[in-house]
Amino acid sequence: MVCQRRLEFEQMPPEQQKHLIASIVPERYKSAEISHLPIALQTKMSNPNNAGVLLWGDAGVGKTYAMAALAKRDISEGFLVHRIHYETLCLRLRDTFKPKAVNTEWGIIEPLLNCDHLFIEDVGTSKSIGQQESDFSLRTFLVLLDMRIESCKPTFITSNKSVENLTGSFDERIGDRLKTFQVCKLGGKSKREEWKND
Repeated sequence: MVCQRRLEFEQMPPEQQKHLIASIVPERYKSAEISHLPIALQTKMSNPNNAGVLLWGDAGVGKTYAMAALAKRDISEGFLVHRIHYETLCLRLRDTFKPKAVNTEWGIIEPLLNCDHLFIEDVGTSKSIGQQESDFSLRTFLVLLDMRIESCKPTFITSNKSVENLTGSFDERIGDRLKTFQVCKLGGKSKREEWKND
């Protein structure tokens, strides 16, 4: 199936390819390329294990850029890719509780469970280090991780927090699962400051 989708992508007109990528990768990161990343990071991100990759580091160091580059590459290789900010996911799920809601929890979660590669941005960033995530947030994250790990479908996560700090924000079950990921710390100066000065 992935090979078939790759062939379909290669046969698309360039404008259609751009449109497909733009449906996943934000406008700001449309020029992101794997080749722009440090070699060590390229290697780790290009060869994920069955769990996936956790890319963490301070705000602005290029985590989203790196993930956008990987998502672009994955789409062109025929993988079915979904990308979502973690807080956006929680907000959309909470909206299903409203009396006149059109969507269901399962309707929102199912595509994220079934895609080949799932990109979740900014996990655990709404709470300061040492503060606890809600039971709802914990349950949502646990379901996603468990079902994707069981299906051997890699998940690519960005966060400002280390595995230890995410364990503190969620719980030991989350920490235990994240330890199976390839964990990469991204350092350096804020790219946002560089962009501002360009």
